[in-house]
Amino acid sequence: WIDPGNTAHMISGNDGGLYETYDEGENWAFKPNLPVTQFYKVSLGNDKPFYYIYGGTQDNFSLGGPSQTINQHGISNSDWFVTNTGDGFETQVDPIDPNTIYAQSQYGGLVRLDKESGEDIGISPMPSGNEAYRYNWDAPLLISPHDHKTLYYAANRVFKTTDQGNNWQVISPDLSQQIDRHTLPVMGRIQSVDAIAYDKSTTNYGNITALEESPVKKGLLYTGTDDGLIQVSEDDGENWHRIKSFSGVPANTYVNQITASQYDENVVFAAFNNHKNGDFKPYLLKSTDKGKSWTSIAGDLPDRGSVYCVLQDHKKKDLLFAGTEFGVFYTIDGGQKWVQLKNGLPTVGVRDMAIHKG
Repeated sequence: WIDPGNTAHMISGNDGGLYETYDEGENWAFKPNLPVTQFYKVSLGNDKPFYYIYGGTQDNFSLGGPSQTINQHGISNSDWFVTNTGDGFETQVDPIDPNTIYAQSQYGGLVRLDKESGEDIGISPMPSGNEAYRYNWDAPLLISPHDHKTLYYAANRVFKTTDQGNNWQVISPDLSQQIDRHTLPVMGRIQSVDAIAYDKSTTNYGNITALEESPVKKGLLYTGTDDGLIQVSEDDGENWHRIKSFSGVPANTYVNQITASQYDENVVFAAFNNHKNGDFKPYLLKSTDKGKSWTSIAGDLPDRGSVYCVLQDHKKKDLLFAGTEFGVFYTIDGGQKWVQLKNGLPTVGVRDMAIHKG
């Protein structure tokens, strides 16, 4: 915004927040009292007496901060700390030792941070031979619900470690369709490499974007890709079953999140997102046979409200939450009727959700 009465006075709103200048941009003053950081992912620790919240932020690192404080002024900016630099993405916290934090940056940068000492160690899986892994800008990461020292991580392949990232093994083939993005039409036709920055400051194409292990059955793994595949392994990566077609979902639609049921090993949910192709329909699916077949549970979600994530309550199995472009919705009837959560939550895009079980 440019002040019409004084063009040297400008305000810039961007992915880092709000800045103001009175000298045509020679000096900018940041406004630190606005909670407007753009978060991609959120996760929770089990710290006592107050648990911590972690997340990845656009252009502003991966961060952590307390959910409450004994300070009479409440939580302040100084209570938050950086867990990893770069563009911030998915963070996972050891459920047994909340001082052990796994924090991420773009293109698969991964560190293990000791919150108490501040020491961090780079633990990204390294390729062997001449292979180069294709990580998503926001690569999926999880700690096994069955063993707190076991992690799964994904590029175009799935990686597993049983010693907190010191050593990794590859447990899958390339699980993407391996489509050459340069052959895909953009704005109605295939563009030349000089017309579009296919490979500069953009995520790689043909990689895993969603990763989940069933909390009920150890070794039951699910992956989703940016080119529309879901693949399932029931034996911890030894074999993979590929699902390519989903009723009502356009081919090659981005798999934004997969959530396995906390109650039934056969049940799993998936959120597909096709907004990059100008399609803003809510694609929210459920499987009751470990991914072999899928049905829509989008119900009466807004027609133009892309779904980013889905969460199942840990106390009521039929209570589901969906994060959409227009806020959070919940259902208690399996997805036929969805109700928007308001009560102070603005109508904004919700990319991720977490419920603390403590």
